[in-house]
Amino acid sequence: MAGLGFSQRIALLVSGHLVLASVPMLVAMVAAPALAPTPSPAPAQGMGGRGLWVEFGVALGYAALGLFAVQFVLIGRVGVLSRRIGQDSLLGLHKWAGIAAAAFLWAHPVVLIAARPGYAEFFDPRVNAPRALALAAALAAITGLIVLSVLRRRLGLPYEWWRLTHAGLAALLMLIALAHSVMVGHYTSTIATIAMTAAFCLAPLAILGWVHVVGPLRRRPWRVSAVEPVRPRVWAVELTTDDQNAGIAFEPGQFAWLAFGDGPLQLRQHPFTIASSAGAKGQRQQRLAFTIKELGDFTATIGQLPVGTRAWVEGPAGGFGLPPHARGAILIAGGIGITPMLSILRTMADRGDRRRAILLYGNETLEKAAHTDELEALGKRLDLAIIHVPEQPPEHAPDGWQGPSGYIDRAMLERVVDRDRLEGDHALVCGPDAMMDAVEDALLALGVGRERIHSERFNIV
Repeated sequence: MAGLGFSQRIALLVSGHLVLASVPMLVAMVAAPALAPTPSPAPAQGMGGRGLWVEFGVALGYAALGLFAVQFVLIGRVGVLSRRIGQDSLLGLHKWAGIAAAAFLWAHPVVLIAARPGYAEFFDPRVNAPRALALAAALAAITGLIVLSVLRRRLGLPYEWWRLTHAGLAALLMLIALAHSVMVGHYTSTIATIAMTAAFCLAPLAILGWVHVVGPLRRRPWRVSAVEPVRPRVWAVELTTDDQNAGIAFEPGQFAWLAFGDGPLQLRQHPFTIASSAGAKGQRQQRLAFTIKELGDFTATIGQLPVGTRAWVEGPAGGFGLPPHARGAILIAGGIGITPMLSILRTMADRGDRRRAILLYGNETLEKAAHTDELEALGKRLDLAIIHVPEQPPEHAPDGWQGPSGYIDRAMLERVVDRDRLEGDHALVCGPDAMMDAVEDALLALGVGRERIHSERFNIV
């Protein structure tokens, strides 16, 4: 898959996603020929004889189940997917597939009740209170998953608690879906179909348990060896381990999940891009460096992390980075988005990589740029041009500010990046979402092929 272009990777990801999501419906199709010609169980008399709209409503439910279950794979930290496809693409598909699953799930009872009003009894607690409460809880759970994801920041919900509620609501939904499918029994009337449906519904819960319980318990600890200020509210955090088996081999641009504390089962676990050099290809690193900005929640106190604190590392993950076949690199960073660029440049220097590179580094002011001294030193070791882009040009520069300023947009890129670079080099973009959106659009407008634009995002919305 590594040799596939961007569009081919996305097509493969989407098609594989749809194939897996179709499993519940395929189970129903297998079961259909064996069904007796008698009417299916219904909550009211006179509802025998399933018609087209009833079957369509049922199909919507199976589609919702299939789409929802596959989301556990997309966000289940499956390393090969993250590396080959990229976190950006995985989160984008997860977002839209989740919304589609929610729409199908809500449409499922609406279509059924519209086709046969008697199905409304499924939601009547006077007829069957446990069933009615469970189905209402399922609809509330899928709605909560979407709403809390979209409004998390506005509601001020800490990331850790959002992650916990997200996993809890998802697990509840899968259990209710399994119970509902088996109890209705029309397409799960045999041992074989019950077993297949149960396996499909319980596999996501197994993934959840592996990611958050079994996996962490198998990890070896690291320790915090240094916490140093880079600039106000930005810290360089170094982790080391004496255990060769705990070290990880990564490629520059990848990230890892970090947790700090005595034990590996920590609610606070966040993804951070690795800033250190990857060294020789495939070499296990026993020292990892991260540049972390105070952004609230967990990172607000990162500068107070005591040296010697135990750390737990899961990774590497992500597919962001400069491909080996790329002729050169156009690196565009905004703020803390310099972190993966640091890893890429440090690794190029250590590996003797002489491919040309240009770095556009945007910040609110020049004073807020991080690692400027090291970047200058790397510029002397590499075929690297560094262009600082402050939003506000310095007022007291000795000869006035001669470089670009403002936002990195199409006009600026056209002005400072040679046409030859735009026509053949790969562009790597990392920074705030709005900046990344604008830069990606600008690069496309300038003729940079989508397969030569690389970015990585950690936010679903």
